[in-house]
Amino acid sequence: MFSVALTLAIVLATAALSFGGAEKQLKRPPQRPRPELHVIYLSPHGPAATPDILANVAALAAAGSTIPLWNYSVLAYDGNTYQGTMVGRNPSFHGGRTTSIPTVIIPIIFHMPGGTTFDPTAVDATCGFSSSAVTLVQQSPLLASYSGNLDGVSVGTGQYTDLFQRANFWTEVSVTGNSYHTVLSPVTVLAAQLLSPTSADAIVVPKTTYVTCGPLGVISNSWFDTQIQAMFPGLAGSGVGPTVFPIFLLYNVVQSSGDPSTFPANCCILGYHAAFGIPTQTYSPLGFDGLSLFGTGYTSTMSHEIGEWMDDPLGSNLTPAWGAEGQVTAGNCQNNLEVADPLSPGFPTSTNPFSVPLNGTTYTLQELAFYSWFYGLTPSNAAGGKYSDNGTFTGTAIGCPPGGTN
Repeated sequence: MFSVALTLAIVLATAALSFGGAEKQLKRPPQRPRPELHVIYLSPHGPAATPDILANVAALAAAGSTIPLWNYSVLAYDGNTYQGTMVGRNPSFHGGRTTSIPTVIIPIIFHMPGGTTFDPTAVDATCGFSSSAVTLVQQSPLLASYSGNLDGVSVGTGQYTDLFQRANFWTEVSVTGNSYHTVLSPVTVLAAQLLSPTSADAIVVPKTTYVTCGPLGVISNSWFDTQIQAMFPGLAGSGVGPTVFPIFLLYNVVQSSGDPSTFPANCCILGYHAAFGIPTQTYSPLGFDGLSLFGTGYTSTMSHEIGEWMDDPLGSNLTPAWGAEGQVTAGNCQNNLEVADPLSPGFPTSTNPFSVPLNGTTYTLQELAFYSWFYGLTPSNAAGGKYSDNGTFTGTAIGCPPGGTN
C-alpha cells in the first residue's frame, strides 16, 4: 500500500510530466505570429488530490516546508464537491494579509550546436533592446507593481497575478480594501546556468527563415525538463528549494513537444509550470520572445503560466469538464483549474488581453478565467460579478460536452 507521501509524490510527478529605473527600448514594428508557428500551452493532468494528500500538503505548508499553500472545497454546478490547493493564504479568512513568495530568476544560457549562444543576461542591441531580458522581466507587471482595473473595478496596486487573485475572490477580500496580497517577493536573480544541447536535442532556426532580428533556438521539452530538475541539488546552496518559486528564464529559445528537427511541427512551447517531490517543489521555465515571433508584449505566456501556477500549483485541481473555449477547441473537454487555458490567444474563441505600459516598455498580459467560471458559482464572487478578468466571460462554464460559456 502506498504511503500518503509516496502517493503525493506520484501525483506531483504526474503533474510535472503532463503539464528599478526605466531603460528605453528602440521601437520595432509590431509583429504577428507566423501562420506556421503557434504557441503550445502545456496543461498538467495530475489526478485529484485525496483528503489525506490535501491534509499532508496543508501540514507541510503550515510547517514552512513549502511555499504558502491553502486548500479549498467547493460545491460546483454539477452537484459534486471539488477540493484543491492554491498558492497564498485563504481569502475567506478576511483580514488584511500579504503573503510573500520568495522568487528567484535563474537565467539559462544556451550554447547551441553550431556555436550560436542565447543569453537572457545580455543586452541584445541587434533586436533593439537597451536592457537584458532579465531586467525587462523584473520591470514587467509580473514582478513590478502597477494600479490595476479589472472588469471595471479598481482592485488596487500590485503585480498582475496578485491583482488577478484579489479580483478572483473579490467578494471575500474587498471588505479589507487593498490589503489582501499574494506577492512574488523578494525577487532575486541568481547566476546563469549553462546548457549545451547536442544536435539530437536542439536546432537553430536562422533569422532569414522568418526575417527576424536574430535566430530562434528550438530544444526538446523532455530533454530540457530533465535538465531543469537535475539543477535543483546544485541550486540548493543558493537557497533554491520548496519554499522558493524558481523561474528559469530563456531568451529566444522555445521548446518542441517532439523531435526539434521536425520544426515547425511540434512547436512551440514558451513556458510551463510543474511540481515534484516531497516537500513539494514548484517551478516554471518561461521564455522571453525578443523576436516578436509570437505576438507583441513579451509576457503573455509568462502571465499564462504564473497565473496557472498560483491557482493550480500541483497540477491536480479538478473541475467539472469544460471545453470549446481557448485552447480546448470544440469537440474536446478538459477538467482542471488551469485559469489561462480557456482564454489562450490564437484560437477561434474570443479573448481580451491587457496591454500595460510600465517602466518604458509595453507588456502584454493574458486574460485569465475566474474560479467562479469553472465551478459555476452564481452570482460570481469575482470583481464586477464577471467570470474572467477582462470582461470576456460574463457567464459560467457550460458542462462539456458541448462546453462553452453561458
